[in-house]
Amino acid sequence: MHRVARRVALGVGVLLGLWVAPARAQGTGDVDRMVENLRSGADFRVRTQAALALGASKTERAVQPLCRALADPNTTVRAASAAALGKLQLGGAQCLEARGKVEPSATVKAAIQKAVELVRGGGEPVFRADSKYYVSIGTTADKSGRSGDAVDRLVRAAMVGASGPLGIVIAPASETPADAKRRLAAHKGVKAFYFAPRVTAFDYADGNLKVRLEIAFFTYPEKSLIGTFAVPLTQQGVSPGDTTSENELLQMAAERAMEKLGNVAARIQ
Repeated sequence: MHRVARRVALGVGVLLGLWVAPARAQGTGDVDRMVENLRSGADFRVRTQAALALGASKTERAVQPLCRALADPNTTVRAASAAALGKLQLGGAQCLEARGKVEPSATVKAAIQKAVELVRGGGEPVFRADSKYYVSIGTTADKSGRSGDAVDRLVRAAMVGASGPLGIVIAPASETPADAKRRLAAHKGVKAFYFAPRVTAFDYADGNLKVRLEIAFFTYPEKSLIGTFAVPLTQQGVSPGDTTSENELLQMAAERAMEKLGNVAARIQ
């Protein structure tokens, strides 16, 4: 039976001079364990590792524990918690900003400011020598049946996370047309697009979960329609209401949408 492979965040990181083991947080049990480690781990290195793992968990359940950990007595844990919220990009801007007002460590304050920019989709975009595309991501039209803005935030976070290795620079969410023109003027070789995502209703027919992400893409910043494409994905053997599987498929669809950009752009003269 085909199952969507659960993603594992692997790597060796250095945070404030501290070596930390590969971050890993997946599944309900793993998330619960990391939340508990972050809350009550006696060793600051255990709490730091838990924060980084929660940042890679791609679940909203990690937001509140990470917000609470911004008040940890250890500066490394506080910095790791801020960085994790920035990586997660599923909320926490208010707790970050509140902590930033009272945080005594300059290093942690810098981590908090960077995290706020990532969570709010702000900050000056960074163009690199290999940057090919500049993409502004609009608010996701959510027809999935869920309430709130969780789907929009998940889609955006997945697109942002997939963009770097693909040579894609993401425009700040609050960017004005004038700002876009100013930034693009300095990078003549970069093609710019506006993405308008739409998620259709989750379909559980015949014991399978079907997720469909549709993208209308436009010129940018003019926003003249160019065309549309879709990323449909199916996972077998899923019971109705399986939010975890929905999120995994939706995240994968958003990542694949960004991967399709190269093919789409190649057809545009």
